[in-house]
Amino acid sequence: MNNKGFSLIEIIIFIVVFSVGVMGVMVVFYNTLSKTSNPTIRLKGVEVASAVMNEILSRKFDNDTPNGGGTIPLSLVNIGKETIDGNKTIGFDDVDDYDNLSCTTGSNGCFDNITPGYYVSITVQCAKLNSNNVEAAICPQNFKLITVRVKSKGLNETYTLKSLKGNF
Repeated sequence: MNNKGFSLIEIIIFIVVFSVGVMGVMVVFYNTLSKTSNPTIRLKGVEVASAVMNEILSRKFDNDTPNGGGTIPLSLVNIGKETIDGNKTIGFDDVDDYDNLSCTTGSNGCFDNITPGYYVSITVQCAKLNSNNVEAAICPQNFKLITVRVKSKGLNETYTLKSLKGNF
């Protein structure tokens, strides 16, 4: 007998093997597609941190720093918010006014001009330079170390930027 073609069992085996192979490829595609937005989310988080840092660095070194810049005596350098009646912040006019600020961008006046929905926490402390290293130090010092941490809303990652502001 000279039969040409495939039997029913051969066709069923081919369909099962082919389906398993296609499912494997689909799993790879699904896993790849679900992670394609990760670099964009990371970039936005870093951009938010950079925008917050730029806003802080645009402020004066200390409350006693003259408008337009200039050095203040080292004895006047401190970290602390100016207050009226002991409890109200006068404003964010110098870098240390941002110390211990934690908020979500775009809510309750927290960096309203920046992409909303990112959690921001800021610390400001006096710093000194020691053999090309930056170290936190007790005030008064001629530098303030500003640390901005931004937590991404999608990846649950934290991006940290640090910068120095000098007394000059």
